Amino acid sequence: MKIQMVPRALTLAGFGLVGFLGLPVVSVLSVCAGAGVAAAADPAFALKLEVPPAKKGQRAVVKLRLVPGSGFHMNKDFPTSLVLAAPAGVTLEKPRQTVADAARFSEAGADFEVALTAGEAGAKLVSGELKFAVCTATTCDPKREKVSFTLEVK
Repeated sequence: MKIQMVPRALTLAGFGLVGFLGLPVVSVLSVCAGAGVAAAADPAFALKLEVPPAKKGQRAVVKLRLVPGSGFHMNKDFPTSLVLAAPAGVTLEKPRQTVADAARFSEAGADFEVALTAGEAGAKLVSGELKFAVCTATTCDPKREKVSFTLEVK
């Protein structure tokens, strides 16, 4: 597994953790900080990606889960959006998603499903930005987080 810190962003490539249902999982904020891997330090939220194995010409769905940290909640009135760009040979069904497109959106968190199809085998880097806001009883904090993942297509 390779995770590299860049300013206000994480680049996630080569997923090695396996979660529920056998899908690779990366937890952006709870990644092990050992062996040269850096962990983000924002207690306001956790961002998790589930990247399934993909096959050339077949639809795959990447799941992105956003969970507010302890004492925080999602701002349901903020114009939350997920905007992604795919490399040549990869088609995103919906490159821009909003609250209306979320599989789940509540004060407890948000789930987005990114459906895509790759026309050729190999490692395909998909990247973009997630905009959202998490709040406490007294403050609200808008966030812009870079999101990227590598889809291994066979």
